[in-house]
Amino acid sequence: MLKTKLRRYFITGIVVLLPVFITFYILSISIRFADNLLGRYINPYMKHIFGVSFFGLGLLSIVILIFAVGILATNVFVKRFVPFIERWFLRLPMVYRIYPSVKQLVKFFFSEDKMAFRKVVILEYPKKNVYTLGFLTNEFSTRQPDGTMIETVCVYISSAPNPITGFFVIVPKKDITMLDISIEEAFKIIISGGVLMQNSILMDKLVVKDDCRSG
Repeated sequence: MLKTKLRRYFITGIVVLLPVFITFYILSISIRFADNLLGRYINPYMKHIFGVSFFGLGLLSIVILIFAVGILATNVFVKRFVPFIERWFLRLPMVYRIYPSVKQLVKFFFSEDKMAFRKVVILEYPKKNVYTLGFLTNEFSTRQPDGTMIETVCVYISSAPNPITGFFVIVPKKDITMLDISIEEAFKIIISGGVLMQNSILMDKLVVKDDCRSG
């Protein structure tokens, strides 16, 4: 009995502390990496002038640089030159293969357009009785061979545990079910592989959908 309790206490301690340690470890590595990008060039001058180097100066310089570029990029006069700079940049070897995709990905995740992911949906995919969580990204009408119009939607399906990768499908709107959960909640479910999913959130929707079909 004592052995079982000690084992449970130890495992509970790991469950509580390990995420904290991993989070701080990743943050530490990220901060040191970002600080080293410019810090290794700036700190020698600071040490020569003031006799001491400052940790975090490189990171602070990156933050200032990002703000400066953002201010310049929103300037009407400067915005006219951005396409010319990009065209020159795309002429560099291999850049034209990488830059456009990276730019689209960054704009997608950092865009202020909240309609990128409109709603969280669930659909029966890739086969019957197998359900997939997805994000509604677009809606339009398609004309059938007989001339009738049907409502069609684009659904982006993220991969687990890395939601950045995935694929999209085009399906009739009647084949999807809207879920009353936020985009953030859906990402948590996907990243955790379903561990953080509350059964009532999805199962109620599936039951309603199956009842409608049987009726």
